[in-house]
Amino acid sequence: MRRARRAALRVLPPHLLAVLLAVTGCGAPAPTEATGSAAVTRAATPGELTGIDLLFLSMMAGHTEQTLQIVRLVRDRLTDPELRTLVAAVEVTEADELATVRGWLAQAGRSARADDHAGHGTDPEQVARLRDAPTAEVDRVLIDVLSSHQQAAADLARAHLAAGSDARVLDLARRVEQSRTAQVALMGERPAAG
Repeated sequence: MRRARRAALRVLPPHLLAVLLAVTGCGAPAPTEATGSAAVTRAATPGELTGIDLLFLSMMAGHTEQTLQIVRLVRDRLTDPELRTLVAAVEVTEADELATVRGWLAQAGRSARADDHAGHGTDPEQVARLRDAPTAEVDRVLIDVLSSHQQAAADLARAHLAAGSDARVLDLARRVEQSRTAQVALMGERPAAG
């Protein structure tokens, strides 16, 4: 189990890995209790969110808030009907996911802060590029910006699938990985920004 978690941490981009290690102490050995000649890793109480699960939820909350900002910037300016449908589905799905994540964080006595996602989301220049895109370019710029953004969410969720421990959070990570990967594939079929 520990080997799988370490392998998952190696696939994270360096900036995400640094956040995980700094906030959760993932590089440190897990607390153990001696039982005879064997050591048993202490598990969280069922339903109790711990370190890496809480960090993932905080990061996903920040990422999802930014996704909603991105799609709301352009939803009324898109010309491609299929892209408009995709953006509407993204908005509904991710608003629901955000409510769930915020609820779990609140139950754990945490709040999602914007700085939990600082430094690894879509940079302000890309958001400005999207906001300022001429009408004729909005569809293509959205594809470029949102594809990259959703790929980052899929990558984070994939890493969490190997590193997380809470069943509910792992289920969310699985759904995020699948949906964001599918979205990126759908956008890849549309004309890209030049």
